[in-house]
Amino acid sequence: MASNALAFRRRLLSSVGLASVALAGGIALSSTGQALAEDKPKPSDVQDTQVEEVKVTARKREEKVQDVPLPISVVGAKTQERERLERLQDFAQKVPNFVPSITNPRTSAMSIRGISGISGGADGSESAVGLIVDNVFYTHVGFQWADFVDLQSLEVVRGPQGTLLGKNTTVGAVVIRTQLPSFARSATSETTFGNYDRVTQKLNVTGPIIDDKLAYRVTLYYDRGNGWINNQFNSQQLLDNNRWGVRGQLYYVGDNFTDRFIFDRLRSDEYNNYGGVWGNSFPFYANGAPARTYAQNLASRLRMPILTYSPYQPYLTRLGKLDQRTTGASNELNYQLGDNTLTAVSAWREFILHPNNAMGNQLTDISSNAYDVTVDQYSHETRLASPAGQELEWTIGNYNLYERIFSYNHVDYGSDASQWFANNFNANPLNLWGLSYRNDGKARTFSTAAFGQATWHIDEQWAVTAGLRDTYEIREGLNFGWIQGIPNSTSLPFTMQQINAVSQATGGTTYFDTGGQSQAVNSLSGLFNPSYRYNENIMAYGSAARGEKSGAVNTQALPILNSKGQFLAWQPVITKPEVSWDYELGLKTNWLEDKLILNGNFYWNDIFDFQSVLVNTDYADVTGVPIRKNFLGNIGHVRLRGFEFDGRWSPIDRLWFTFSGAYTNAQYVDYAKAAPPNEWLWPASANVNGVNAPLYMSLSGHSITGGVAGNNPVAPVSANVGFNHEYPLGAACREYGYTGPVSLFSYSNAAWSAKTQLSAPNSIYPLYMPSYAIWNAGVGLKTDDDTYSFNLFVRNLLDERIIIAQNVGNPTTAPSLTFSANNPRTFGATLRIKLY
Repeated sequence: MASNALAFRRRLLSSVGLASVALAGGIALSSTGQALAEDKPKPSDVQDTQVEEVKVTARKREEKVQDVPLPISVVGAKTQERERLERLQDFAQKVPNFVPSITNPRTSAMSIRGISGISGGADGSESAVGLIVDNVFYTHVGFQWADFVDLQSLEVVRGPQGTLLGKNTTVGAVVIRTQLPSFARSATSETTFGNYDRVTQKLNVTGPIIDDKLAYRVTLYYDRGNGWINNQFNSQQLLDNNRWGVRGQLYYVGDNFTDRFIFDRLRSDEYNNYGGVWGNSFPFYANGAPARTYAQNLASRLRMPILTYSPYQPYLTRLGKLDQRTTGASNELNYQLGDNTLTAVSAWREFILHPNNAMGNQLTDISSNAYDVTVDQYSHETRLASPAGQELEWTIGNYNLYERIFSYNHVDYGSDASQWFANNFNANPLNLWGLSYRNDGKARTFSTAAFGQATWHIDEQWAVTAGLRDTYEIREGLNFGWIQGIPNSTSLPFTMQQINAVSQATGGTTYFDTGGQSQAVNSLSGLFNPSYRYNENIMAYGSAARGEKSGAVNTQALPILNSKGQFLAWQPVITKPEVSWDYELGLKTNWLEDKLILNGNFYWNDIFDFQSVLVNTDYADVTGVPIRKNFLGNIGHVRLRGFEFDGRWSPIDRLWFTFSGAYTNAQYVDYAKAAPPNEWLWPASANVNGVNAPLYMSLSGHSITGGVAGNNPVAPVSANVGFNHEYPLGAACREYGYTGPVSLFSYSNAAWSAKTQLSAPNSIYPLYMPSYAIWNAGVGLKTDDDTYSFNLFVRNLLDERIIIAQNVGNPTTAPSLTFSANNPRTFGATLRIKLY
């Protein structure tokens, strides 16, 4: 019996018991990779080997990335540790065509090939790029706001996903695997000191509770540092770091099963809700008529001057920190059923956000627009997989999700609000001061899916993978608006003057309720992925895949009203689903006994009913003039085409050069009713020759750029180059009391991006981010047994000031910009000690 039990345990750990994060094309990342002590190598030896060689699991067996017939990039634990890659934006330096914009918990957006989904905070929408951590699919973009300090590997796979596990996506997925508990006792402390008084402390402790049966791992981190922009009003340090996290795990190994339980808690309390003013609004409309500027309105309405046009020296009033909290728990069970493995993953995750945005710049006290967000996600997945190494390998499963989102928008009015919105310096401040307009949105998702995928190894050269997923999903949403605050008299309701003032400030809306709306959709995703291995050095592959993303719930849907307040229609609460058809053709090669690796792939991706912002002009005011209302809807057709490559070269031992790059052509094929840029929205009084402002503008045939609501800027060309080197010094530290061997290590990476358009393609005031390179480097000394490591580092060595969003404002809104999280230059030192 003992020998049978041992055989079960070995089979479980050496085959699909390791597997966890599966992707289209059969990709999976191992999540339970420690071996048992028994008569196998020591757990510490096994773990070191796994960290040293990063692998993915294709067709439910561990394989080199080069053997996987898909465009995929992987970053391992040693690279992450050496180069201090902790947040998602850090990994963009290592992966082609991957651009995470993680500048705010609610507006985070990971983009692959220029597409991220709806950016800018649409709480009821899903990202086009999935995030999967330890086999759990994270739905809301807020879950991307995290530090991954116990990383085992990060994988970026490009193309629609969903035929093997998790939820379906339309352009790709990021898969993260964290370190397992180990049966070898170990504790590691890492301390970093940097400029801006930044201090980061990490502690990672693991070991057995019951030898060879139950192990634990506890990871803690704390990160605090000053911001690099000073609020001139009260000396607040903006864009700072102030966060902590804890992650605890239990890992049990039975005779024929393993079980892993994870609990984590993340918290940040930072001034990261900042967009800086950079100038005055445009002086002329697109028709040549003069436009009243923001500075002129500030002077006439509030009798106040412009204090700054510098985004580095704002004068912000009532700005508070943005309070974010994430809590989660998951359990993964892998059970051996004969030769097959049954996997069950259950998870819960919660995201809470409480922003405290400014009431205005230039020392104004007008209004603050913020969203309190709560997300609860419950998921369960069951998979049954065949063993590896067979002619036909297969996986079948079921995925279930329940998600509940509360998006509470509140516009708080200050002492200058009445004068500003009434365009009258003599307006009664009490009409708005102290009031708050609420627009509360709710969204719920019920999703269940059946999926299956199989790989047929026709012979030693040919293999074909095919998969299918059928998803049934119900999306529900509702929105309602109301006024909150303290009226002039606590015993009386709001006065008509106050209600009218709120209506004027909001564009007509005060009290409304859309009522609950729902949409039930059945969708299919699929994959066909043949590959041909010419020889041991060359593999060609192709794929055709279909993915589908759920219809977005517009948590800010509003009633359409005329100037008399009469109801005309509702904005749509739920959009249509988004459908993606993707085609890949690639080649993976290795030369010189694996010292030179060259990979490349072409892609063509058509996305239909792309979720974005459109303008509705179907309804007319009492004057006969069409009413222009922007809303969350669907673009007919978007197309992505391009080429990606990556590789590495080792000319001598211990020295590796890495390189990757991408050409991206992202276009609107059918986008007939885009909202015009601000300079095209002149009032009737500014008509020239009786020509009114356009109701909408077509962007069909234009490149996808920034400046269009719902889109991130797309760089047409990007490239990454770098190196890492280790030089053995022998017992160079003997005279300092350490007699073991040590090595000098160094690394450098440069991520270059071509000139990128930040404004809409039809803007007469084009805005660009010039081409730039983010250059990171480091040098250090470490003991060969990893007991001690010390290094000096610098990030953004050239101190590039990278802007990811910028606009020209309008007569009532100052032009603003948003800085990348890669700003500014930072440097410091890190000491890592293995305590035992």
